[in-house]
Amino acid sequence: MKKFADYITAWWNALTSPAYASYVVLEKDKNVGFIKFTIISSIILYAAYGFVMGLFRGFVPGLVSAVKMPLLYVLTLCVCFPVFYILNSLYGPCLGFLHCVRLLIIAVSANAVAISCYVPFSLFFTLTTSKAGYPFIILMHVGVLGIAGLTSLVVIILTFRSTAAAMCGRVRPLFMVTWGAIYGFVGTQMSWVLRPMIGTWTAPYAAFRPVGGSFIERVWDLIRQLF
Repeated sequence: MKKFADYITAWWNALTSPAYASYVVLEKDKNVGFIKFTIISSIILYAAYGFVMGLFRGFVPGLVSAVKMPLLYVLTLCVCFPVFYILNSLYGPCLGFLHCVRLLIIAVSANAVAISCYVPFSLFFTLTTSKAGYPFIILMHVGVLGIAGLTSLVVIILTFRSTAAAMCGRVRPLFMVTWGAIYGFVGTQMSWVLRPMIGTWTAPYAAFRPVGGSFIERVWDLIRQLF
């Protein structure tokens, strides 16, 4: 129990203090226990929001979305990691492989915490919105995920700057701009492929559907339906 409490304290300190986060990133000890704790906690938080998201369509869709949400961010991170590592080597402080993994795990966990904060908010609208409010519910989730995504980018920037300062290096703005654009683009496309949202009321529920159109096109259509 004491170790669990220590992990929570260390995790919270890493999320709220860039200096402490840089210490965790650069720590020589592999600290596998802390990394596992952070990953498992993030998966649970993502799953909680995913369940609330899918609950608008029913209990089973809620369970499916609870699986899809963590998968969405894990796959996005896997796709973007090679680019992050290369950009770090070209325009950043040249962090090692393990250091980059730790930094991104901390950033993704910040995203998970930000998303989980909206669970009561989303649950309230899920339980009080009728089927006719489908466009609003979808746009609400898009907004929540967008805000949480910006939170994780801020954590990456602050932690990277602090880590670079600890290594007596610097981070070029080009690195952060390029990484932010790539991460956002891959994330939105991955969300369109996995579609952890609530589906559509014009067809029977299906956990996976053929990929057609685009994320931007669908959001625009929903905005038009809403207004």
